[in-house]
Amino acid sequence: MQAGKHSHLKFILPIIILAVIVLALLVTAVGTASLLGETQNTLASTQSELSSALTDAGATHTKLTLTESTLSLTQTDLTTTKNKLTDTQKEKQIVSNNLTTALIKLNETETKLAATSIQLETTKQLSDSYKSTADNQQINLNRMTTGYGYMLKDPTYQEVKAFIAADRTNSKPYVYDTYVCEDFSNDVKVHAMQQKIRCAYISIRFFGDNSGHAIVAFNTTDRGMVYIEPQSDEEVNLVAGKHYWTQCVIASPDHYYLNPTTYNDTIDRFNIIW
Repeated sequence: MQAGKHSHLKFILPIIILAVIVLALLVTAVGTASLLGETQNTLASTQSELSSALTDAGATHTKLTLTESTLSLTQTDLTTTKNKLTDTQKEKQIVSNNLTTALIKLNETETKLAATSIQLETTKQLSDSYKSTADNQQINLNRMTTGYGYMLKDPTYQEVKAFIAADRTNSKPYVYDTYVCEDFSNDVKVHAMQQKIRCAYISIRFFGDNSGHAIVAFNTTDRGMVYIEPQSDEEVNLVAGKHYWTQCVIASPDHYYLNPTTYNDTIDRFNIIW
């Protein structure tokens, strides 16, 4: 009987051990399965979060790309605006320079206009003075020629040459403010009238500095008007616009003339007074 019990225990014990092992394995498998499930759930949640993060990252990348494009366009616009501003500043500087130049020219023109106005007024005063002087000279000549006028005649060219050669007015000295060109011309005119020769007094007006000169002339019957410089007895080809001394006076072989340095001897106009 004891031997039978031991025989049954010999078979039951391994079964119990096997059952315990299987039970332990089942418990372990159940725990592992549960843990695997939790891990899978965590992994799925993490994967979902990662997918969401990737989506957000994609959207952010797209926004960054758009922002970069916008920034690039903005930079291009800023560069264009800067270039336009630079061009505008250059144009403004050019306009400013032109305005400054125009103002300078305007000031110069105003200065010249003021000087011209003064010169015109001076010229008018001098013209009035010359006119008054000429009128006075004409009156004096009329007085001097009373009793001679009806006897005066226009000479021939040779008669003029002979009269001028015989007349000694040219030998008188020129004395500033005392005996000048007007006096030489008046004396030759008086001497001609005394010879019954009609002689004209020529009042010459020069350009520029309100200066002038006086000579005489004869209306010859064979050569027309003949002008004479009474200080030297030389003939004169009197032409407005030319220098009197170097271009009009026909210098004799032993004479020559230079343009004056103290005044402009260019002829503006001349008056013939009989």
